[in-house]
Amino acid sequence: MVQKIIFFILLSVMFNLKLFGMAEADSVDVNKFDELRNSGYTVIDVRTQEEFDESHIEGAVLINLHAADFKDKINALDKAGKYLVYCRSGRRSSKAVLVMNELGINSTAHLIGGIIAWKSAGKPVVN
Repeated sequence: MVQKIIFFILLSVMFNLKLFGMAEADSVDVNKFDELRNSGYTVIDVRTQEEFDESHIEGAVLINLHAADFKDKINALDKAGKYLVYCRSGRRSSKAVLVMNELGINSTAHLIGGIIAWKSAGKPVVN
């Protein structure tokens, strides 16, 4: 009986973390991101237009997390597609991946450390 109660408590906690946006998104480091990017994943930049114009990863598609049409643009994506998401430091991209998962896109990951980590690793950007 105690095991069942503990199980339901853990299940409830996990559900509530996901519900309130505190669950963790799948994340990858710079090298894994680059490997997946080169294997056909679509790269999505969730920063602002200004940040994107300053520099971005080659081939990235801009879908600003804070734009009013963010969910509409995500809903228009192929649900069976494979997506890599990044931002400046990893915070916005983590949130974006959770939203994507909620909208039925499950093959997603975000870049740990964002474009800051990408540049620090000496990876190329478009200026």
